[in-house]
Amino acid sequence: MALQHDVLTPLYPVPDWWQSSVEEVDQLLSKDVALGEVRTISVSPGGRSVRAVCYGDAEPKLRGLANFNSAMGAGDPDAYFKRRERKRPVLFVVAGVHGHEVEGVASALSLIQLMETGKDARGKEQQALRKKMQQCRVIIIPLANPDGRIRVPYRGWVGLTSEEMTLRGQGCRKNGELYRWRGSKSVHPMVGNVGLLGAYFDDNGVNMMHDDWANPMSETTKALLQLVANEGPDCVLNLHSYAHYPALLQSAYVPQAYQQRVYDVAQMLYARLHQAGFRHASLSSNALRVGVEEDVHLGMNLQSMFFHVGAAFGLLFESPHGVGELAEQFDYDDILEVHLHLFEAAVDDVLLRHN
Repeated sequence: MALQHDVLTPLYPVPDWWQSSVEEVDQLLSKDVALGEVRTISVSPGGRSVRAVCYGDAEPKLRGLANFNSAMGAGDPDAYFKRRERKRPVLFVVAGVHGHEVEGVASALSLIQLMETGKDARGKEQQALRKKMQQCRVIIIPLANPDGRIRVPYRGWVGLTSEEMTLRGQGCRKNGELYRWRGSKSVHPMVGNVGLLGAYFDDNGVNMMHDDWANPMSETTKALLQLVANEGPDCVLNLHSYAHYPALLQSAYVPQAYQQRVYDVAQMLYARLHQAGFRHASLSSNALRVGVEEDVHLGMNLQSMFFHVGAAFGLLFESPHGVGELAEQFDYDDILEVHLHLFEAAVDDVLLRHN
């Protein structure tokens, strides 16, 4: 039996425009998408649909005769996908792999509204960003882990405590001891000594960021990798959240040119955030060899695997939750604004390289 935990009252009200629940995702995708194509890519262990919204035409005729790995072995990337011949580069956005990281979910839904109407979730005009996005094929998965999301009783985290976020995110043992970030990865799937199953995990206890790539435990993991393999995205934007300043993280076990590009986009994004008055993390050039040094022990996570099945590039973004003292620096408007800067930096980079 799961331990019972009180639901705290947030110090800051969640605005009506902020949508992040399973029900809000389902309602928006069912009623408010007219220009995009909505498709179900998988069903979670809890019986909840995981859906993608696609904008812009696919170009399947450019797909080659080999999978990505074999094409690399042939020394011929075009044997996988003739990306250079595309009319529209492909931008792939996935949010909510961890169910409590609602900031990406709300921002992905806002991006869908922007693609549909030219306005973000607040009703603010974003026509310039929309025009850039319309030059791409855009695929948005707003909530990859609805099982985890349904366990979280909060629509947003601004003003709540880091400890409460950690409890709901990574869960706790039967004695109430928190698993926390690192510890939650020492048991996988997360079964057995579980007092509260954290939103990192689906109903089978699987954290998709660290699935078994030789034999994935999650049908959604399989679906995400298959969709990336089919689309060959020019960029995969993987939206996460944590208790610190906005950050782009390096990926392990990818080429140095990929890591250099992450660094370059990070510098561009951070400059824009600074100009807009937002504090942000830093990304050292020393991180360019992450995952290739002998003394580094890093998992090959989902972001790395996106590359190894066919994504040309990817950005793993960590948004602030706005917990604790950061609530004074990042409210709900601020969090959405940060994501809008991220979306624009990503599409600017993709279009620059495509043209």
